[in-house]
Amino acid sequence: MIRLLGARAARRRRRAALDELPDLIELIVIAVRAGTTPTAAIGVAARNAPHALRSVLDEVEHRLRRGQRIADALEVFGDTLGPQAAVFADALATADRYGLPIAPVLDRLADDVRTERRRRGEREARTLPVRLAFPLVACT
Repeated sequence: MIRLLGARAARRRRRAALDELPDLIELIVIAVRAGTTPTAAIGVAARNAPHALRSVLDEVEHRLRRGQRIADALEVFGDTLGPQAAVFADALATADRYGLPIAPVLDRLADDVRTERRRRGEREARTLPVRLAFPLVACT
């Protein structure tokens, strides 16, 4: 029973973090367009990140302070949050490795993640009448 509740809580935290991912990408885009490197942009985003992503960003920042390359430090995103965040981490790592302009790539990623967040919300809204049917019948 406790393990089931722990798994539910972990899924809820992961979903909340994925919902906040577009906001994080926007923070990093703003920092990059202001002239910071992707590594420094992660530091700026870690201080201003949504609550659900702070623990992941703190871990990335800790790994960067220990001397890991940004590509290695960003593996935490994929491990913790799944494939959507792994695409984001790969884009940042590639831009840092090859010196590519990261802002257009992050803009596209932010659009994709925002669209996915909207679709997930619409999907959950469609299940609401089914979830409310039993309480409505019971109260009536």
